[in-house]
Amino acid sequence: MSSNVLASAARQSLKILRWQASWMGALALVCGLIFGLRTGASVLVGAGIGLLWTAYMAATLYRHSLNQGARLGAVSVLGGWMIKVALTLCLLVIAFRSRVLIPPAVLGGLFGAMVAYWGWLTFRGTADGK
Repeated sequence: MSSNVLASAARQSLKILRWQASWMGALALVCGLIFGLRTGASVLVGAGIGLLWTAYMAATLYRHSLNQGARLGAVSVLGGWMIKVALTLCLLVIAFRSRVLIPPAVLGGLFGAMVAYWGWLTFRGTADGK
């Protein structure tokens, strides 16, 4: 394994992303079967918005790992967090304005993505991947 801590964190983020995507796909499928296709699609859109957080985090960690974190500082972390929040809010506004999607189901998918993320960190994730 690499001694680059950021590269290790980026790999961990990709594992979390795969975990989230599989659980969110299953959740959207179940909701689609029980409540209808429109609800399943809405859950999937909300989950996709939540998955973007993890994907953005993994990309940022990978980018900083290439230079061993030389430019990683508090301003960079805060800037990344602000971009992530702004992106999420913009996507939620777009989803809520859509006449095709069901807003509570979109929020349910976003909440499900967050639960899957924290579930990984709580029950499965450790720094060394064991």
